[in-house]
Amino acid sequence: MVIYPYAHLSNNLADPVTSMSILKEMERIAKEKGIEVHRAPFGWTKKLSFSVKGHPLAEQLKDIGKGKVVERKIEKKYYVLTKEGKLIEADKYEFKKGEEDFKILVEQEALGIKGKENPEPKYLKFMKKFGIEWEEMSDLGHMRYGPLGSFIIDMLGEYVSKVVSSLPFPVYFVKGTNMFNLKEKAIAEHASLFGQRMYVVNSEDRQLVLRYAACFQQFAMIKDWQLSYKNFPFGAFEIADSYRLEQSGELLLGFRVRKLLMPDMHVFCRDLEEAKKQFLVLHEVIHSEMEKLGRKYVSLYNLTSLEFLEKNKDFFMKLLEREKYPILICVYPPGINYYWLLNIEYHIIDDLGRAREIGTVQMDFGNAERFGITYVDESGKKKHPIILHTALIGSLERFMYTIFDNLVKEENPVLPLWLSPIQVRVIPVSSKYLEESKKVAVRLREKMIRADLDDREDTVQKKIRDAETSWINYIVVIGEKEIKSGKLTVRERKTKKIREMSEEELVKEIEEETKGFPKKMINLPLEVSKRPNF
Repeated sequence: MVIYPYAHLSNNLADPVTSMSILKEMERIAKEKGIEVHRAPFGWTKKLSFSVKGHPLAEQLKDIGKGKVVERKIEKKYYVLTKEGKLIEADKYEFKKGEEDFKILVEQEALGIKGKENPEPKYLKFMKKFGIEWEEMSDLGHMRYGPLGSFIIDMLGEYVSKVVSSLPFPVYFVKGTNMFNLKEKAIAEHASLFGQRMYVVNSEDRQLVLRYAACFQQFAMIKDWQLSYKNFPFGAFEIADSYRLEQSGELLLGFRVRKLLMPDMHVFCRDLEEAKKQFLVLHEVIHSEMEKLGRKYVSLYNLTSLEFLEKNKDFFMKLLEREKYPILICVYPPGINYYWLLNIEYHIIDDLGRAREIGTVQMDFGNAERFGITYVDESGKKKHPIILHTALIGSLERFMYTIFDNLVKEENPVLPLWLSPIQVRVIPVSSKYLEESKKVAVRLREKMIRADLDDREDTVQKKIRDAETSWINYIVVIGEKEIKSGKLTVRERKTKKIREMSEEELVKEIEEETKGFPKKMINLPLEVSKRPNF
């Protein structure tokens, strides 16, 4: 078979980059089917016909383009790398006691064993409590956030920005656009590696792709930077609004969505040794962030060849030291044109016993050259850096999902104090104590504590129940006794304990528990009665 461009049938030709990607894809498919194939820059026949048996009119079609892409099934090989450094085929590995979570990952990813049909996840009702839900007037897979949910997702963004800023190398915060032109060769090539899960927008004579991470913008920007070996290592970071056309049947609120907020960082390294060193730094941070939530990761290491593992065994053993379990290794077949050599997926096992990818880190050897990113080394020569891609806590949606999934088994579920939209609710016993209660709430707000005042004409019991179901961390009831003693009656949701403490003691306790986390006020009226019912 000879494949070459044939332009005579169309009055609306595709651009060269798109056309070449189609021709190359045709060549690849033909070769996979065992057909001897050649690709030529031009042809020598004057006739081209497409025939479909039983449908002769098909020959009259004027536009030929790439149809809907069907994901090809890639034959991967799976192994388990034990703590002792032994590589065992995944289907022959004998699981030990205490490796139940690891077994779930191996069965799901390597052995194709699916768990039983699960009911609706319990965390969904938790999210809806805070106004986090699907937007029905948009495309499938797009979320919306009410005032409380919006605060939560914003706080998670501030939190991950704080984590990134604490890394032992400079990280530059950047911003940019979310649309990129497919006529740009680097964009088209990178997009072709991602596959068909992309939103494409037509604008005048241009075909634009909505970014699915921060890669396009950061690489397009950093190619214009003048870099010296003295500048390395460094990171670039953005919480990128990203778009992925996930299959509708796989969408899951807060986990698998089509529009997401990706706290995407790229770490630029001079060479492999520096890349391995910084990879270990990111690996540690990813694990420690999940451990702060009381969870442990089970990890899947994707490789484009076993040779990379064998040549860098010491590096892999250092990675393995930080893992709780052995690691599942997935080796892609030769010739699959991915830009990374190593891609780690960090999974939790959720409340329903499913492996769910949250954090990720990749070692990229291709995109610096593809986008023209260079630096000048000690000898004055231009070189391409190695790029590490990472989402330290996953997307903001998935990190939020993890937090809510964490609470499913709790008797008294409540958000971490630093993340809770309302930390303290002040409840007067009657209207007689409303003004004094208001003063307490105002003073707490002045201390950067998110407090509000339930001034509604309801019973104290009803107000307390409402605060409990709203997951308010501390409920402060003020009446005659509290005013005379100067002590507040404080009910803590997490422990269900009722204590007497001074206002200063309450402030100190909250400040201690939220130390090191972002602090931010929420834009809500002080009085509960002034808010709509959202």
